[in-house]
Amino acid sequence: MDVRVQGDGLVLTTDGQHGEWKAQDWLQLGMRLPSRFTRQLFEQHRVWLGTVRLTPDAVVPPGRRIHLRGGVEADAGLSFRRALQPAEVLWEDEHFLVVNKPAGLLIHPGTPEDTDTLDHRVAALYAVRGERRRVLHAHRLDRETSGAVLYAKHAYAARAADAMVAGHEVTRVYLAVTDSVVRPQVGTIVANIGRDRHVAGRYRVTARGGMPAVTHYRTLAAAADGRALILCTLETGRTHQIRVHLSARGAPVAGDALYGSRTAWPAGHALHAWELSFVHPYTGERVRAQAPLPTAWRSYWATADWRWQVEEVRL
Repeated sequence: MDVRVQGDGLVLTTDGQHGEWKAQDWLQLGMRLPSRFTRQLFEQHRVWLGTVRLTPDAVVPPGRRIHLRGGVEADAGLSFRRALQPAEVLWEDEHFLVVNKPAGLLIHPGTPEDTDTLDHRVAALYAVRGERRRVLHAHRLDRETSGAVLYAKHAYAARAADAMVAGHEVTRVYLAVTDSVVRPQVGTIVANIGRDRHVAGRYRVTARGGMPAVTHYRTLAAAADGRALILCTLETGRTHQIRVHLSARGAPVAGDALYGSRTAWPAGHALHAWELSFVHPYTGERVRAQAPLPTAWRSYWATADWRWQVEEVRL
C-alpha cells in the first residue's frame, strides 16, 4: 500500500496484497484509522475515487487511488517565538517525525509561561520550512529525560500513531546511569506502579492497585564509583516507569532525587531515550531512530573508571 501527501490531503494507492476491500477497510485496516474517525470522513464527503465520492461499503480493487481530502495542512496549535531553536530531527518522512529532546525541556506547555517546549521547537521547525502542520506528539518523556520522541505530521498519521502506542508497537530503548549495579544484572521487573499518596508527583511500586508495568533491563557496564550503565526496554509505558522500577531495585537513576538518588548529574537525571523503532503503518518497513548521547553522558563515559563493560557497548 502506498500513501502519499498531496496538497492538503492524502492519496492511498491500493495494492494487491488484500484483494478487493471495501473503502472503509482500506482506511481502518490499511491505514490504522479508528472507526469513528473513518465514519466522519465519509460523512464529511472527504473520501473520493477520482470524481466519484466513495461510500463505506464501496468495493475498491487493487491499483486504484483513493483520495482523502483535507487533514494534512493545519495551524501549529500553539504560538511560538520565531527566533526559537528548531527541533533536532533524527528521522522523518511525509507522515512521521522523530526528534531529539534535550534534558530539562517539557514536551508540551502546561502553563502560559511555558514558551519553550519540544512542541514549540517542532512548530518552529515547520515554520522554518514553510510547512503548515499541527504539532502532534505521539508520546511523552519526563522533563529531565532526554532522547527520541515520535511526532505525527498530519491527522491521519496521528490516529495511526495512537494505535501503535496503545498496542505497544512503538519500541523504546533507554539508557540509564544508576547509583549502583542492579541485582541480578540482567532481568525483567514486573511490578505494578501507582501514585505515591504521600509525595505529590511521585509514583511507587504497589502490591495492590496501580497499573501493570514491565521493564526489561540489562547491565552494560559498571564503574569504580559504584555506578552502572543499564539498558532498559519498556513493555508498558507507565509514568516514571524506569525510574520507579530501578529505584525499587535499589539502583535509582543518577541525579533523580525524587526516587532516592544521592548522586548528582550535570543535566537533569541520567535517563536517555536512546532508540525508538516501529513498523511503519503505511510501508510495512521497520523504522529505527537513535538519539545521540548528550554531552554530559559523553563526558562521563570518557572519564569514568570502568571496572568492566560488555564488548558490544558502542555508544
